[in-house]
Amino acid sequence: MTPDPRRCPTCGDPLRFEILDDERFLVAWSCLSCGIIRTTEPV
Repeated sequence: MTPDPRRCPTCGDPLRFEILDDERFLVAWSCLSCGIIRTTEPV
């Protein structure tokens, strides 16, 4: 079973995302419960 990319890998809460850079498609995912932040940028 693949983990849901929209859920926090640590606690399983839903992540919220914020677009940091439209041109580079840089997105920050943050978890409200544990405060984990992950950024994704396509290569």
